[in-house]
Amino acid sequence: MGRHRAAAAAVLAAAGVLAGCGNSRTPAPLVPPAASPVGQRTVFLLAAGLAFRRPANWPLGQGNAPLIGTVTSGRAAVVLWRYPRAEPLPKTAAGLQRARRALIAAARARDRTLRMLSSRLVTVGGARGVELVADERLGSSRRQVRSTHLYAQGAELAIDAYAPPGEFGRVDRAVFAPLLRSLRIGAPGTTPAS
Repeated sequence: MGRHRAAAAAVLAAAGVLAGCGNSRTPAPLVPPAASPVGQRTVFLLAAGLAFRRPANWPLGQGNAPLIGTVTSGRAAVVLWRYPRAEPLPKTAAGLQRARRALIAAARARDRTLRMLSSRLVTVGGARGVELVADERLGSSRRQVRSTHLYAQGAELAIDAYAPPGEFGRVDRAVFAPLLRSLRIGAPGTTPAS
């Protein structure tokens, strides 16, 4: 939940601008809810050293660094970022707790309406990190987000999973949590081990 939300906000803003073009009496198009997952596809993003499984009916978009890629359906999205870090990455419980507090403070500074639902230390794909779940504002809409920050291979990997509050629980159980459980992290330029 950081500066990487700018890309998601830009997509929403562009959609809003396009929806506002033309006849002012034309209503903005309704975006359907996220599709229930159908099938699985394994994704290998070798440049970032990542592999994960996504629903076959949720398209993958690839980005330019630091954006790794997106997996989207309707109003829900998983956005993956990789930020190379020169400073030592947090490894100890105390270092991860400091990172957790800093992430919460930064999120609250950007969104005064943010409501933190939970935060915890996690291990995903062999990497230790911090997970925040919050209700926040993205553009003019409320969203729930599961923001997972993992520290490995000289980088901070941020995986932000967004959905409207009314869809979040369903999409989190069916898509977000399984995608995170399937995540494998290796060195950039390599295929991560299973």
